[in-house]
Amino acid sequence: MRKFYFPLLFLFIFCNVQKSIAQNNVGIGTPNPDPYALLHLQSNSKGLLIPKLDAAERTSLGISLNITNQGLLVFGPDTNQFWYWDGTQWIPFPLPPIPGPTGATGPQGTQGTIGATGNTGAQGLQGIQGIAGNTGATGAVGTTGLTGNTGPQGLQGIQGLQGIQGIAGNTGITGPTGNGSNNISMTFNASGTASVTDAGGTITTPNQAWLVGGNTNPSSNNLGQTGNVPLVFITNNLNRMSVEANGDIFVAGSKPIYVQRFNCNGCDDPNRSTGVSTANYVAVVAGFYPTSNGNAQSTRAVVYNNGGIWYFKGDTEGPSGEDWSVDIMFIKRQMIDDLRPAGQYNSGGTGF
Repeated sequence: MRKFYFPLLFLFIFCNVQKSIAQNNVGIGTPNPDPYALLHLQSNSKGLLIPKLDAAERTSLGISLNITNQGLLVFGPDTNQFWYWDGTQWIPFPLPPIPGPTGATGPQGTQGTIGATGNTGAQGLQGIQGIAGNTGATGAVGTTGLTGNTGPQGLQGIQGLQGIQGIAGNTGITGPTGNGSNNISMTFNASGTASVTDAGGTITTPNQAWLVGGNTNPSSNNLGQTGNVPLVFITNNLNRMSVEANGDIFVAGSKPIYVQRFNCNGCDDPNRSTGVSTANYVAVVAGFYPTSNGNAQSTRAVVYNNGGIWYFKGDTEGPSGEDWSVDIMFIKRQMIDDLRPAGQYNSGGTGF
């Protein structure tokens, strides 16, 4: 009986191996693997466990790999990702999500109400008065000198006789009353001097002044300060303009023109607030500098009024976000007559 079963068992194994060889595929958990799958796994309670290699182990294995090993798959427990060999390096998947573009900046919020002024603290106690110093000792009194001898009294002279009073003369005639002033005229000369004329002649001041209508000799008549102090011009009792001691010119207390640089990284056609009020300054674009692409040139650069604040809008030739800087010049409104439209940057204008 043993001889009968042994040939049957060998025949069964041989037939199954021949079937697998004929199909050129293997099935685990299924007697009928998919004819198009080299390896067909089937289970309702188990999964496929890929080999686990951390970064150091992947690096060590990659030294021995080349293009013939392209598609080799492992799991990285250190990154919680699958990694495959692309022929030259390990590539993780799935890749991390690419962040979307930054949204436009919202309008500036309304300024909050200024808080009430706090109460003034109590005045500190007055310090204790210091102790008065001791009075110094009185110096010694010097010795009194000797009194000189009294001279003899002279003899009293005899009083003379009183003369006879003369006759009073006649009162003279009263002369005419003189003029209230001897000055005839006072003149301001074109050189800035003043001349006063009277009956005795003319006196001219040695110093010169700046006349309201201007002087005719500007080479020697200058308007300004000779000391190290500003020359200030006022109207309505307010400081409108000043020339500082070092020569700087200020308008309404500050420099009339200044240039500020703004930059934006990864920006694509943005609208950006400069934070400068349109009521105080006029703004113009003074320079535009792409930094992410040295060959790119500006295709649009403009400043415009947006709710009383100067805004900038601009872009480079790049199809997406670029890195660039822009110089904006701000000029005091007292210094310029801005004839541009007050609306948006692309509205209206004067025809040629």
